[in-house]
Amino acid sequence: MSLTREIARNIVSFSNSTFPAAALEKAKLAVFDTVGVLLAGSTHEGASTLRRVIVPTAAAGPALVFGTEQRLNVLDAAMLNGAAAHMLDFDDSNSQLRGHPSVAILPALMAAAEEQGASGNDILRAYVVGFEAAGRIGMGISPYQYTSGWHPTTSVGIFAAVAASAALRGLGEDQITTALGIAAAMSAGIKSNFGSMTKPFGVGHAARNALLAVALASEGFTSSERAFDHPHGYLNVYNHGSENYDVNRIVSGWGDPLCVLDLGIKQKRFPCCYACLPPVDGILDIRKRHSLRPDEIKCVEVSVHPIRFPHINVPDPQSALDAKFSVHYCVAVALIEGVLKIEDFEGQRFNDAEIRRLMSKVTFSTYDSSNLGGAEIRVTTTKGEVIDARVEGALGGSYAHPLPAELVENKFEICAGRALRPEAVAELRSRLSELESVQDIRELSAIAAKGVRAQ
Repeated sequence: MSLTREIARNIVSFSNSTFPAAALEKAKLAVFDTVGVLLAGSTHEGASTLRRVIVPTAAAGPALVFGTEQRLNVLDAAMLNGAAAHMLDFDDSNSQLRGHPSVAILPALMAAAEEQGASGNDILRAYVVGFEAAGRIGMGISPYQYTSGWHPTTSVGIFAAVAASAALRGLGEDQITTALGIAAAMSAGIKSNFGSMTKPFGVGHAARNALLAVALASEGFTSSERAFDHPHGYLNVYNHGSENYDVNRIVSGWGDPLCVLDLGIKQKRFPCCYACLPPVDGILDIRKRHSLRPDEIKCVEVSVHPIRFPHINVPDPQSALDAKFSVHYCVAVALIEGVLKIEDFEGQRFNDAEIRRLMSKVTFSTYDSSNLGGAEIRVTTTKGEVIDARVEGALGGSYAHPLPAELVENKFEICAGRALRPEAVAELRSRLSELESVQDIRELSAIAAKGVRAQ
């Protein structure tokens, strides 16, 4: 049996499973958080630019472009929503995928659900299927791809979107095998685009391509059944040899344990690269404990795991999006303000003179710890006092250290409030909190569409 078919068989079998209530609750949390950051991202210049280019030639259809009243065909809506959802880098992540699972899954899934008139419970179940595919395929593929410059959110996440969309549509093994093969021909995403609008555009492109692959497979289009394991197939082309991927991790253990309940969903407290969050948590702890003012800082030393270092070592960010990947900038703003806000990554804030002065005092290096998600921080004051902090994981980075419920709610209100009027934010929040009882997902998009703020 080909690897492509074996993955497809796992998707079909897993999608027919009975999922525990805890898994569906995690899925509901992911939808709640992702809809919020999608609405906030829809107001960003990058999302507006994409709409100006895509909408004039896009066919109308059933799927809402969030943050607007426009409804387009599912492919273009998924692309625009996927890009907007990742535009602020405020969406969740997962260590098995080594990327962002919800924006890899939900923009495609929600567009397809609108077309099909699916229920909230249908969305939750399909999300769990997509998450499992992201985790299982990611564990076997992503470690090498991540360190080699691929962006697994797109290069692997596209298969998660195929799995979720296929589960929602009820495709069989043959069709999913074909859809995976088609998607393998359209997988992409490189980390050199971090800090630019093209990073989230890649996510939108993956969402669109996943739906396209599923639709083509449903209509009898063909692809190689050996798209994954052919000598010139996905694994060898992207991972450069069998020593750089693990087929057993891709095909074994589906649902045991459930990926969404295992390492699961890592929520973001602040709108920047996840790798910046542990250093920010550490600096906020020091700031709180010692009531430090910026003028009392002589130097700040930050260290993280080597795998995290390259893409957040940006001592001189050249744009607001670039600043999301600058540990120097994020630490400096956190020291000055005690928080990181969406507004800190807009306009020319990254060129603020006070922030730049403090950034120049930040040095960045790697540590020897095996902890991929931690950070070590040392602050030396102008009086010679040395203050250390060690962070094992960012707040929200595990189920043992979750974002408090009030922060989750507040984040949604701030994010959704950038696109919707207050009454629509409240109504959408209420319906998302009881998503499993929503009989038609189009009810949620109707709330979002009618509540759009005047542009």
